[in-house]
Amino acid sequence: MAKVIGPLKLSGTLGDITFADTTEGNIAKEKREDYMTSEEFMANPIYDPIRNHGKEMGYCSTKSRLFRLLAVNFYKNSKDVSFAGRANQILFEILEEDLVNPKGQRTLSEGMKTPFLHEILLGFEGNKQKPLKKVLKTKYTHSHEERTIKIIDFNPENHLDWPEDATHAHFAMATSNWDFENDTFDTCYSEEIKIAKESDPTTISLYTEKPKGNQLQLTYLYISFAKLERRKYKHFHRRSNTVSIIAYHYPNTNPN
Repeated sequence: MAKVIGPLKLSGTLGDITFADTTEGNIAKEKREDYMTSEEFMANPIYDPIRNHGKEMGYCSTKSRLFRLLAVNFYKNSKDVSFAGRANQILFEILEEDLVNPKGQRTLSEGMKTPFLHEILLGFEGNKQKPLKKVLKTKYTHSHEERTIKIIDFNPENHLDWPEDATHAHFAMATSNWDFENDTFDTCYSEEIKIAKESDPTTISLYTEKPKGNQLQLTYLYISFAKLERRKYKHFHRRSNTVSIIAYHYPNTNPN
């Protein structure tokens, strides 16, 4: 848009330029090109890549809604503003591993067969500002068959990155079976173990029941923090906590 500066006020159209008297002064606007209709867009094969990309992003966004519910009891207490977008992104990364179907028709069922699934899924954080590897500064063991996580000789004060003023840490795990083809899931949570910062070294043992189903199974480790004030625990904001996918088992791939 341009403003006309001069003693005369112009109106009307001259070629592709339209003049108009407005509250902002006498202005000149270039005529816009005709918009493409939706029918023209759908019929033109040159736009196939755009349509296919949009179709797959919509597919991943729909699947992501359920993916974010698999460990919702943890995620509601440990996630950042990028959580939903990052969930969409890793599902799209899995979709891109489908080398069987053409773009626009790729599926998670085929993508999950990739040998790189562990690189995509493992370490997905609810709160990327507090990744598990920075919060928990010691090793843990996990058994898929027994659905357990153990942290042996855990020294609370030295083996955690404690937020300022935190007095206690809460540990829990979850095992979830996600039938992503039929959009159903079942998640089992462990009992929560509370550890004081000044406690003596101990062994933390977490256990869950077996979820229903035999599709993609994900294991989560969750750590949150609180401050004991008299007899009540004041739980810290979700930005201080961590939850991470630490293992998965998929019947069509090797267990991890």
